[in-house]
Amino acid sequence: MKEKITSSQFLAIMFLAPYGTASLFFTTPETKNDVWIALLFYSFTSIIIQMIYINLFNKYPKDSIVTYLPKIYGKYIGFILSIIYIYFFAYDAARGLRDFTELTTSFALIRMPVYIIAATSMIIITYSVYKGIENIGSMSQIGFLILLASTIIIYILLFMTKNILHFNNILPILHNGFIFVALKGWKLSIFPYGEFVVMTMLYSFLLQRNRLKKTIILTSILEGISLTLNNILFITALGYEFAVLNQYPLLETLRLVRIGDFLNRLDIIFLVVLMLGGFFKISILMYASALGISQLFRIKNWGLLCSVLGIIISITSFIIAENNPEHINIGWNYVMVYFFPFIVIIIPLLSLIVYHIKKFVLKIYAPTK
Repeated sequence: MKEKITSSQFLAIMFLAPYGTASLFFTTPETKNDVWIALLFYSFTSIIIQMIYINLFNKYPKDSIVTYLPKIYGKYIGFILSIIYIYFFAYDAARGLRDFTELTTSFALIRMPVYIIAATSMIIITYSVYKGIENIGSMSQIGFLILLASTIIIYILLFMTKNILHFNNILPILHNGFIFVALKGWKLSIFPYGEFVVMTMLYSFLLQRNRLKKTIILTSILEGISLTLNNILFITALGYEFAVLNQYPLLETLRLVRIGDFLNRLDIIFLVVLMLGGFFKISILMYASALGISQLFRIKNWGLLCSVLGIIISITSFIIAENNPEHINIGWNYVMVYFFPFIVIIIPLLSLIVYHIKKFVLKIYAPTK
């Protein structure tokens, strides 16, 4: 029997997929202290992009993006495009694993070898993926509530700590104009919001198909608001200049919390919550990649597939860059500029156009009785 997930599980999975890593960083430093405006704007832009995904899914309601691309482009071109998406999901999972191994070794387990952290994490993630999307969906609901509660606690503690938040840091607003912010913040449509493309692998699992569009719109707005509040927090607590230079501004902000002599160094405590977000992000991406391989190559041994893919993702996370600055530079200046836009926007949009052209041509040349 095919697995199914509810709309609330779908919402939790979709929210956690990009949030796991996006919450850590100061996104699009080019927009300066107007980054929060860019985040809100592109959260709504991402809804338009996802309408393309939904439109394609409505044409092939039993398929994922990996299985309907060959139906649109034909056996050979469609196969190549499907492989590209499978690779994208696995590669993005490897990047996520690298992010969180670097985070852990920087703030908590400083003397622990990174390969042990990565291997331990991947064993847990692989088991989660092996248990299926229903298992991931159920855990995601709990993870979503934990992240929401921890975020509220963070804000309460920061407001209780004196002289941390300086709201004049976000001023002046739109001093270069909205067009400047929109143009400089275009990468937000690719990361974090572009990672919503992974959900195209899960549309067919949704029980309440009539709620798909509403769930996607609601989740996109929630994601935008959450990341906007995060970045406002970075700017008001650290200032734009320091937030941009810091690799992990969220944890640096948490270090400022000090209530009396007993409540401080909360960054270590909340690191566990952040690792939870990373666990879900990598699990979702790895599941999408494994599902794509299973569908495309008709592999039945799910356990072996997950194990091999887990090893490949672990190895890839080490070889993609020699160090963390290089890893971030490759992702921000190369992968997001030359690779991700094709996956997120260009191929889906082109696929929808090709579908309608083929339908139009077939209608013209269809034999008449």
